[in-house]
Amino acid sequence: MKLSQEAKVGLFFVLSLILFGIMLEVGNHWKIFDRGTPYKVMLPSSTGLKVGDIVRLAGVEVGSITKISVLDDKVRVDFEVTPGTKIKQDTTAGIRMSSMLGGQFLGLSFGTPSSPDLPAGSTVKNSDSASVDALLDNIGGLTKDAKQLIIDLNRNQNEVMGKIAAMLDQNSNAIHDSMTNLSSITAKLDRGDGSLAMLLNDKTLYKNAAALTGSLKEVSARLERGEGTLGKLLNEDELYNSAFAAVKGMDDSMKNFNEIAKRINSGEGTAGKLVNDPALYNELRQTVANLNEITRKINSGEGTIGKMVNDDKLYRDALTTLKKTEKAMEGLQDTGPISVIGSVIGTLF
Repeated sequence: MKLSQEAKVGLFFVLSLILFGIMLEVGNHWKIFDRGTPYKVMLPSSTGLKVGDIVRLAGVEVGSITKISVLDDKVRVDFEVTPGTKIKQDTTAGIRMSSMLGGQFLGLSFGTPSSPDLPAGSTVKNSDSASVDALLDNIGGLTKDAKQLIIDLNRNQNEVMGKIAAMLDQNSNAIHDSMTNLSSITAKLDRGDGSLAMLLNDKTLYKNAAALTGSLKEVSARLERGEGTLGKLLNEDELYNSAFAAVKGMDDSMKNFNEIAKRINSGEGTAGKLVNDPALYNELRQTVANLNEITRKINSGEGTIGKMVNDDKLYRDALTTLKKTEKAMEGLQDTGPISVIGSVIGTLF
């Protein structure tokens, strides 16, 4: 079949577009047209990494992995970064996970701003971060522990439920009796039998409580308005001022009392001498002794006072003298002064 000139031109144009797309794809993958700055890093493992995976600097894509090779005890990972990317001498590299579902990339840190730039082709320090294998092992261990925990919880739950079921079986009669009694009590409460039922069903208690609440509300309102004695005590400052003045006066009195006590203790003044000078005590003691001696003598009839207290002869003589004086006074009305004096003298003697 012979193609026409137009068909040949169209076929050539389509093949050219396909070839151009393939070249763009290959060039973008192998970076034929954009050569980056090469670096390498030595890792203990390259689990999950492959050639072509991206390289990120602080999460920003800056290059890709170009080669992975195995050395004696390390894995060498060669990568390239976009020209102009600052790789410092203290920059570190390590495997990072793009998500928990999988996918890894080579992550780079910024490094210290004052640190010199790392020359192209140099080895970047390993960040010694946990490898994916170690992370997966840890996750596997956690999963195993969680599974064992769930098993233990289920076993404990079964044991607890078994004990509860056995306890319920053993006490089924008691539980039945308790439920029956409870049902009887609730029925009595519904019917209004008993004091508690009356409290629950009688509206008098509610009315009394409502009335009490209203009274308390009225009392509190009157107190707040300052009505009555208690209201004045709560709202007026006179009582507080009086109490404060009284307390202040007591404080001043206590200060004066303390001053007086201090002066007494130091022996100042009459009271101080009475409290601190032993001479008064000695004199008082001697006076009491003398009074005891005097009262003893009086009781024993010694001396004039003792005879006056113990001998009634003086009383009889005084009574006789008063009687004679009374008789003498009766005759004074009819006699003269001289006769009166003579009569008195004669009566007395």
